[in-house]
Amino acid sequence: MHPKHLLLTLAATLVSAKEDKTTVPGWDATGISFSIPTYTGTAASVAGINAEETTYHISCTKGAPKEYCQIDKPWTLIQGKETFSMTGSYTVGTTETDRITATRHYDCKFKNYSESASCSFSVTVTGSVGGGPWSSSALLETSIPSSNVGFYDMVVTGGVDKFTKPEATKTPGAAAGKLVNARAVATGVPLAGAAAVAVAAML
Repeated sequence: MHPKHLLLTLAATLVSAKEDKTTVPGWDATGISFSIPTYTGTAASVAGINAEETTYHISCTKGAPKEYCQIDKPWTLIQGKETFSMTGSYTVGTTETDRITATRHYDCKFKNYSESASCSFSVTVTGSVGGGPWSSSALLETSIPSSNVGFYDMVVTGGVDKFTKPEATKTPGAAAGKLVNARAVATGVPLAGAAAVAVAAML
C-alpha cells in the first residue's frame, strides 16, 4: 500500500466478545505525504473507549522484521465522532551514517466521511545524515477533498472485548447507557462520520 493518510472508522458489527482479533474498516485521504514508510507488520489495540472517542495503540506485531516495522514506542490514535488525533514516531534509515527519527502529529475535523476534512499535520525530524547531525520540522494545515476518500482495513488484535463493554456507551461525566445503544452508535459510525487518521505505514 502506498503512503497515505488513513481515516479509521469503528465497526462494532465485526466485533465479538469471544474473539481476540478483529478488523476495523476505515477510509483514507490521499494527496499529503511526509515520506512515510510502508509498514506491514503492525496491529492496533484498544487502549480506551467511551461514547465520545476510542483510543488505539499501534505497535509492531510480535516477531515482525525491522524492514516491516520500526515502531519503538506505540503510536497513539484517538478517534472521535467528528475528530481524530494521532501521534507517533518512526525510524527512517538504519545505516551507519543515516538514521532519522520522525515524530508526527495529526489533527482532523469533519462531519461526514463523504465530506472534506480540515486537518493539521506537524512533523519533527532528528538524526544523522551522511554521518552528521540533521533536524527539520514542518507544519501544514489543509482541507482534504471528499474525492480523495476511500476505504481500507486495519487489524485490531488487542482489547477487542472493550467494544462490547458498558464503558463503550458511557459519556464522560455521565452514567453509562445500555450496551445495545453502543452497538447501534458504533455500527452507524461510517455514516455519522466518526473517524480517526492513521497512516498506511501501520498496515
